[in-house]
Amino acid sequence: MRNFLENIKTWYRGLPDKKRYIEFITALLTVPVLLTVLISNISNINNNKKSEEKTVPTISVSPVEKIVTITERIIEKEASSTPTFTPTPSTAKECKKEVGPVRISSPAEGQLMNSNPVCISISYQTGEYCSVVWSYRLDDGDWSEFTDKEICLFNMDPGPKSLELRVKSTQSDDEVSLIRNFYYKTKDVPTPTPTPTTEATSSTGP
Repeated sequence: MRNFLENIKTWYRGLPDKKRYIEFITALLTVPVLLTVLISNISNINNNKKSEEKTVPTISVSPVEKIVTITERIIEKEASSTPTFTPTPSTAKECKKEVGPVRISSPAEGQLMNSNPVCISISYQTGEYCSVVWSYRLDDGDWSEFTDKEICLFNMDPGPKSLELRVKSTQSDDEVSLIRNFYYKTKDVPTPTPTPTTEATSSTGP
């Protein structure tokens, strides 16, 4: 045994370049270490991939379930809050076909009027009652046509005046009569002027 060790020492001492062989042996010894590190890294990478593949389905499934639940709640809320419309029949109120309250507001009874023309103001409110038209006459004259326009009297003779008014509904034959007495420019009753008469005379010859 001792001789064997001596032979190794003698052989080693006789090597031409000891340093180069030492580096070579050192390099050989580091190869297993590098392989071990490489294998360990590969194993860790594979384990990480497997763990990621296992956790991905749980992460993706959870949001999908929440979205489905929220969507169902929104649909239920919209369905419950949708108003239902029930049409109600329209009840249009019809006007009364008779003549409503009506009066002559101007001129007043017995008033002295000086303007030319004299316009007659008729007070009548539509709404509850149907609309009306009227006809008039002055001092037992002829009746005018029925109209809803304002009545104005032009170039009247001075003295007392009697205005008669007939108010008629446009939806029926209902009619109301009104009379208004007033004066134009004077309250004096005009006296009739005598009309001279000429007597025909005839002469006879001899």
